[in-house]
This record gives sequence, structure tokens and C-alpha cells, in this order.
Amino acid sequence: MTMTVRATDAALLAYDVVGSGTPLLAFHGAYSARGEVRAFLEPMIGGRPVRRVYIDLPGHGESRPSSGVRRPDDVLDLIDRVLDAVFDSDAPTGKFLVLGHSFGGHFARAVAARHPDRVAGVAVICPAMPGEQVTPTPQVVRDDQVSAELDPAQRGEYDGYFVVRTAETLERFHRAVVPVVGEVDEETLEQAIAAGPHAADPDMVRVDAPVLVMAGRHDHWVGWERQQHLGDQYPRATVVTVSDAGHALPHERPGLVCALLRDWLDESGVGAAEDAQR
Repeated sequence: MTMTVRATDAALLAYDVVGSGTPLLAFHGAYSARGEVRAFLEPMIGGRPVRRVYIDLPGHGESRPSSGVRRPDDVLDLIDRVLDAVFDSDAPTGKFLVLGHSFGGHFARAVAARHPDRVAGVAVICPAMPGEQVTPTPQVVRDDQVSAELDPAQRGEYDGYFVVRTAETLERFHRAVVPVVGEVDEETLEQAIAAGPHAADPDMVRVDAPVLVMAGRHDHWVGWERQQHLGDQYPRATVVTVSDAGHALPHERPGLVCALLRDWLDESGVGAAEDAQR
């Protein structure tokens, strides 16, 4: 069921909640929507006691119209309203996890910078970084010619996103990406879906919780080299640069991403369901 929080009639966030346990705020990237993250993350959670909160960023999915969201910190103000709604009234300052892909990874870091004492763990997948992106030359890792079956528009989406083009990634494209590709509020995207500036700069705030950074070596959208240096910022960071993968890392290497996320949840104190019951 879709829920919303609003600052004004033209400033809202839509989200849905799955499961119970420690809240995890999950953010998608630009030109996507919450359904993509939900599609790849749900099989990875297993029986963990995690309450997944999937959020449409302003200007995307059901978080439209969003013309009242004019700067990146307006996005964070709305996310704070989601936090208020997610937590029971007797735990208004409880611990939570954040996860994001692409620009969602940036917003995950920005939320952690706003609430460094509340965040229990941060996981970012191919995160966008402030400033100029340092990206490799586009290169296809594997192409089984499966995109020939797609119409021109979908083929452009698939070939532009995936560097591993197999029957398996095509199936994930159909299941996770195609349903969320749609209209985007371009004005909101340009004004608010950006890597700052923020009042609490994610590059300057120390976060002592476990941080997982994953990047694809062939990511020609946001790169991988600058992401490696996040290990210098976070004292409990695990930084992994994945070979033979690009910006669609969670779809191209789901087994590895799953293993890393489950280890991160262990480090963040969110064990398997049967362990939590002992």
C-alpha cells in the first residue's frame, strides 16, 4: 500500500513498507523508482528482521508532482517526515539503516550525515559523488545479442544501462527496470536530485556505523575510482569494486551483492530471524 508524506501539495514523498524489524530506508537512482530497488533487494533480505521502507524520490514514480521540492535539502526534510512516520511515538529517535543505488546512494549518505548518531548502517551501490564524475570509457563485458528482441526505446534503455547483456540480465531488466521507467518531473530532477550542497555535508560528517560501498569497474555513469576513497572517510567501511559489472551492478552480480549486503546486516547488528529470536 502506498503511503505519502507532504510538506505542501507540490512537495511529497510516496513510499511503501514491507516486513518488520529495524527500519531500512531504500532509495533508487535518477530516472528510476522504488520498484527497481524493491525488485533486487527483497530476495536478498531473506528472513532478516528488517522493515524495508521503499521511497520514490521527488519527481519520480508516485512522488509527483514535486515542483515544491527545490533543493537537495528539501528532499532530506521530506525523508525526515518519513522517519517520523515509520517510528512509533515511543521511539522517535530510534536506529535505522539506509541503502541507495546511484543518486539514491548519495541521498543515503546525506541522510546518514544528518543523523550520524541514529544510523545503524549505510550501504551504497554505485553511488553518485559530488563534483565531476570520473568515469571509464564505456565497455561491454558480455553481449549475447539478447537485446535484438527489444523495441528501439527499450533496447536503448537496456544497452545504455547494462554492460552484461545475457538472458539473465534481460529477464531482470524486464522485471525490475521496465515497470519503473516512465515520466519524470524534469524540473524537480534538475533542482533537487543532485549531490548537494547540503547543510550537513556527507563528505565531512563522520559516521561510525558499518558502511558498505559497492561499485562496478565498468560503471560509465558514476565511475568507481572516487568511490574507493570513501573508505578513507568512514572508519568502519567495506569498499568493494566489482569486476565485470557496471552501473546495473545489483542486476549483473546479484549473488555477490546479496552476500555483501547480508554481511553488512550482520555487522550492523541485524542478524537472521532465527538468531534474533534466541
